[in-house]
Amino acid sequence: MKEQRFVRILTYFYLAPFALMAGFNIFNSLFRTTYFELYQVMETAKYKWDNPVFLLLAAAGIVFLFYGIMKSRWVDKTNVRKLMLVYSAAVCLFIVLLFRCVVTCDSGLISDIAVAFLEGNYEAFSRGQYLYMYPFQIGMAAMLEFIYRVFGIENFIVFELINIASILLILDRLNRITGKLFEDERICRTEALLSMGMFPLFLFSTFVYGDIIGWAFGICAIDFIIRYLKTGRWQELLKTSLLLSVGIIVKSNINILVVAAVIAVILRSIGEKKYKMLMWAAAIILISQTGIWAVSEVYAMRAGLEEYPQGIPKIAWIAMSMQQGDEGGYACGWYNSYNWNVYHENNYDQELATQACVENLKQSLNKFMHEQRYALDYFYKKFTSQWNAPTFQAMITNEWNSRHAENLSPLADFFIYGTGRNILYGIMNVYHFLLFLCTGVFCWFSRKSWSLEKAYFILNIFGGFLFHMIWEAQSRYILGYFVLMLPLAAFGLEQILNLIDSLWRKRT
Repeated sequence: MKEQRFVRILTYFYLAPFALMAGFNIFNSLFRTTYFELYQVMETAKYKWDNPVFLLLAAAGIVFLFYGIMKSRWVDKTNVRKLMLVYSAAVCLFIVLLFRCVVTCDSGLISDIAVAFLEGNYEAFSRGQYLYMYPFQIGMAAMLEFIYRVFGIENFIVFELINIASILLILDRLNRITGKLFEDERICRTEALLSMGMFPLFLFSTFVYGDIIGWAFGICAIDFIIRYLKTGRWQELLKTSLLLSVGIIVKSNINILVVAAVIAVILRSIGEKKYKMLMWAAAIILISQTGIWAVSEVYAMRAGLEEYPQGIPKIAWIAMSMQQGDEGGYACGWYNSYNWNVYHENNYDQELATQACVENLKQSLNKFMHEQRYALDYFYKKFTSQWNAPTFQAMITNEWNSRHAENLSPLADFFIYGTGRNILYGIMNVYHFLLFLCTGVFCWFSRKSWSLEKAYFILNIFGGFLFHMIWEAQSRYILGYFVLMLPLAAFGLEQILNLIDSLWRKRT
């Protein structure tokens, strides 16, 4: 009993802050919103006042629409999960074929590297070149090289189809996770219907990068950890480790899920006094890193490298994340080339670059300590630019990647540059507010209904929040955690629907 109480106290260290974070963003998103203007060269987050009356009325309309649907006999006769998957596939395929996006920025550089690999050119590993600076991107380059080798050079449609398959896998797994967390078929149906509005995720089906694919493996790993917490089967931990290993190859930020998995295993081992299972905490860490290590070793041999590049010290991202952005601080903690520049300026010396980053970080922290109002404003903007951006950079990313596409149709122009852009933004803005509102309701109703599975699931989201408050900021990075909120929001929405139903019964 003491161990159970101990574990429960530990989990509340992040359950309570998560509830505060969700609650704050309900009010923040009601009155303010983050947006990205057209024709930007660098993504610069900007803020404007929102329309709370419109958001409340629109959210209320959606809730009553859900109430009507869930009360109808149609729901009982329909496989809602299958309908959701067919609908999502159709929407994603429509977006891919309509926008016909190509690659730019990092994805463009990595694509060029993959083409060079096909030609036996490994200059990207040379001193000062891209993979010398960012060696963790080798997994993405390897994946593109494989696709180009099998399906033809710069065959982006194949990658986008893999994205679509990954999106369907994400939504399917989340629906199954909803069933495991709440064991209520109605909540599963609500979650499936709610996920059909996840347009930021659908719009990223065009993005030739590792985000969506990495999250597909990551969410499958979360599913297996929940299975382990329910059954105690060590085989689920092995599956988790392997899935995380593959996910990290294409998206290094999936390492955040490794930390949450390790904490969950430790808490369960302590709670049930099964201390031998603590070995699996170490195993998850080791196995999850084998994939990227193996790919790195293969390319080091192919390129004839004596050792694989160490790359920019990780502390450079932390130092950059504490720097004031341009245009009055609109991009607090966003990418500003500092990490690349500091490594170059210190002659690619890890120790010297680390020292420079530490000094820069000290300066930033000293300013935060002595100018509290500045610090509060800074972290508010950093949080808001990531978590209160309804599009999660989906619109600006598609705009960038369609600038070089030839012969865009009038319909594509309508959605990327015209009135359709505003319509999509409005839909995503209402959906963003509704999802946080329902998540806040979940936090309220679940405060006394505790389980390690729910606590672990929330830890993944809260871990992402903490990580990106001390790491490079981008709202695109937050999309995966926003998607993870779907099961929680579905539970919250179901509580709202039950309240409406009870009030309706009293009147009649």
